[in-house]
Amino acid sequence: MIKTLIKLAVAALVVHACWRSANVFLKYYKFKDAVHETVLFSHSKTDAQLQSRVMDLASQYDVPVAAEDVAIVRQENKTMVNAVYTDQIELLPTKFYPWQFKVNVEAFNSNLPSSGDVVAPGR
Repeated sequence: MIKTLIKLAVAALVVHACWRSANVFLKYYKFKDAVHETVLFSHSKTDAQLQSRVMDLASQYDVPVAAEDVAIVRQENKTMVNAVYTDQIELLPTKFYPWQFKVNVEAFNSNLPSSGDVVAPGR
């Protein structure tokens, strides 16, 4: 009987840790995806506007990233956003473990043809 209770307690702790960590990682992946989508359509935005949008997304997804931890790099046809933050994962009840997350996204700026341009198929 005692052995069964101990096994159930251990199983409950494992389920708790999995559930809590999955929620934190899901939040990270949703935030990263939203930042990537923002970068895909950011070719007409300034760096300040892009950083402001990333911070809005961080607030929306409850991600503890500071503005100084968001770096925006633009090259000829590529925009990159890098952000680093640390979130707390509750592995045991009231026992938190700090985990560092890195968001590194990049998007190539496509030069889409204007409405008057004709593009041959396969080119």
